[in-house]
Amino acid sequence: MASDHLLTHAQYVAVVRPHLPRKAFAPSLGKLWQVALHILVIGLCFWGMRAFHHIAARLVLSVVIGHSLTCLVFIAHDLSHGGIIRRARLRYPLEVLLWGMNLFPATMWRKLHNENHHTHANTVKDPDRFFRQSEFDAPGGRWRRWFARWSMPSRHTSRWNPAVNLHMTFYILRHLAAVFYPDDRRPAIVTYKPRYRPAERRRIAFEVACIAAWQFLIYLAVGQSVTAWIWAGPIALAFNSTFAMSYIWTNHYLQGLHEWHDPLLGSTSIEVPRIFDRLHSNFSYHTEHHLFPAMNSKYYPLVCEVLLKEFPDRYNRVPVHQAWKQLANGELYVAEDNGLPSLNSPG
Repeated sequence: MASDHLLTHAQYVAVVRPHLPRKAFAPSLGKLWQVALHILVIGLCFWGMRAFHHIAARLVLSVVIGHSLTCLVFIAHDLSHGGIIRRARLRYPLEVLLWGMNLFPATMWRKLHNENHHTHANTVKDPDRFFRQSEFDAPGGRWRRWFARWSMPSRHTSRWNPAVNLHMTFYILRHLAAVFYPDDRRPAIVTYKPRYRPAERRRIAFEVACIAAWQFLIYLAVGQSVTAWIWAGPIALAFNSTFAMSYIWTNHYLQGLHEWHDPLLGSTSIEVPRIFDRLHSNFSYHTEHHLFPAMNSKYYPLVCEVLLKEFPDRYNRVPVHQAWKQLANGELYVAEDNGLPSLNSPG
């Protein structure tokens, strides 16, 4: 099938779904054991912060905490899509905990990611996209250009710029600010703002309070030491952002903007060593996730096999080092429409 036109999510699913077993769509309750394991690891590291004061020891503990937080990000990602617990009322408290440990209000995540990104990925309405070149010339463009040059990977940004790795924190803060802007207004450095209802704003405020409470609990757990809290909190979160963004930057930022979301032409899966797929819930299979967001991620490699067979000229899967090389040689802005004519109707 030629890759010179867009296809809809439903068109892909109609081809791929018959090749997949029914059990691939059952809730993956086994991941709850992984949640318990990573929380135990984090708790032991908090104890280690009290027992070991040497910088080298605390650095190692921060890396371990950061990695477990990243694993919890990927599990929370599946959880919020209903891939682990189906009933929203049962999964919400766990969402608040797991996203809160990663500084992310759970309701804001669902609005940005589930309701908007998955519907409008790599379109103008995608809250996760790069800026368009035209937005650099619009009001607020100076701030957008500065922010992009400072914190997004491109040929204009140093490959060793730590802000690129810390971008998950910047993403949370700029979208959190947008939540409380009145009406449809938003900071200049936010690409798209969902419409938040008053009840959702109140819920997000509650979740921010839970995040603050978690950080205070960390302070108590590491012995009421500000220094130990910095290692267990902010520095561990910096490692968490570094690990997570190594995947996230490659998911969509290698592709141009389209008229509507084409899950294959608008996203990229990456190849990483198998050990990382096992540790990170197969997060590297991102195109597969956009096709079946509530699917047990254990079966994403099977979806990959089907896509390679059915859509070999549309499916993007590249080695991680190649993806990052492309990012490092790219522009500050995303290409618009990617030269693709509209041959199908998204309806």
